[in-house]
Amino acid sequence: MSGILEFQFAQVVKLQKVTVIFLNWNLESAYGKKCQMTLYFNQTPMLYKRKQLPKYCRHKSSGRAFVRIGGKTYYLGKYGSEASKKEYDRIITEFVANGRQAFYSPDEILVEILILRYLDYVEKERNYTECTKNRINLVLKLLNRLYGKKQVTEFTPAALRAIRRQYIEDKLAVDTINQRIGIIKQMFIWGNEEEIVPADVAGALQLVKLLQKGQSAAAEYDPVEPVADEIVEKTLPFIDSKQVQDMIRVQRFISGRPQDIHNMRPCDIDQSGEIWRYAPFAHKTKYRGKKRELAIGPKAQEIIKPYIDDCENAEQFVFPRAEIKNYDKHYSNAIKTACKKAGVPHWTPNQLRHAGGTEVRDKYGLEYAQAVLGHSSASTTEIYAKVSFEKAAKVAKEIG
Repeated sequence: MSGILEFQFAQVVKLQKVTVIFLNWNLESAYGKKCQMTLYFNQTPMLYKRKQLPKYCRHKSSGRAFVRIGGKTYYLGKYGSEASKKEYDRIITEFVANGRQAFYSPDEILVEILILRYLDYVEKERNYTECTKNRINLVLKLLNRLYGKKQVTEFTPAALRAIRRQYIEDKLAVDTINQRIGIIKQMFIWGNEEEIVPADVAGALQLVKLLQKGQSAAAEYDPVEPVADEIVEKTLPFIDSKQVQDMIRVQRFISGRPQDIHNMRPCDIDQSGEIWRYAPFAHKTKYRGKKRELAIGPKAQEIIKPYIDDCENAEQFVFPRAEIKNYDKHYSNAIKTACKKAGVPHWTPNQLRHAGGTEVRDKYGLEYAQAVLGHSSASTTEIYAKVSFEKAAKVAKEIG
């Protein structure tokens, strides 16, 4: 259970489903089944059906035109006049641009409403991966639990630091804490762009400094190390699914991220050359406008080809998801279980990428490793592609 529940508002939203972060998010895990509830906000955002627009109306006693949105009346001028119709069009245009939601002043917006609207924006307008969306949901769950009923104008840097202290107490790493605090900051910046969060509120949150390694009480963990091929080979026989075994081998050969393997489709692979060119339709940095291509060599091609031949169409996933219910977790959990059975140290899918990057750097140099891993900066590649001790040992042997 990720903490995200689907609710159906009986009156306010009228059959329109929305994704909400709810205070009692763990009810399903506690009772072993989904709980159906009706959720009421103190100030509930008025949502409209896709084809429904507030009507242009006439006020009988005054003869003025008006439109009512979210319980508020906006007078437009003399009924039937061109000026009133233009004003109506202007308000409706802003209403549609606002996601067909009622207008609120910042003083009226609760943090839970900001969260709701931001999640809707992330789902509909941002091309984030499922992993990124899950991370955003996880962060906003805690924010909603602590400050959901507060007005956005009441969310101060002190409140943001309180959330940061909670993360420190939860023993999260420095980088993870900074990343999660950054998500909250980004949501308030977006709220300012949408004119529902005052600029001084969003700006003040940006002044909260990032934690520095070695200068805070936050946990610091060892960097991810590459996994040795010998350990991988000892693990594979204890993985029940041949598909998962093949996914592991392919990820190791192409030095890709787990999502690159999960999202692989025939239509994204150019098979015309000796080396195939794979351009994932979704990847970690796509939202920044960056293009990603992975080279697929003969060994990986040999594994992938039978799966491509079995695909009914070019947009079907190469590694069928029907076989695995919870695709992302199953992949890493299958490795974890197999490691226990094999009696080898636990390793994760990301370590396969580190292993590939390290091998390429050792054999061909940093520039080639940067190309294979798809990094814009060589400094990022240095994190993934560890310099082997053998090189340093060779120099020491020769020069003393």
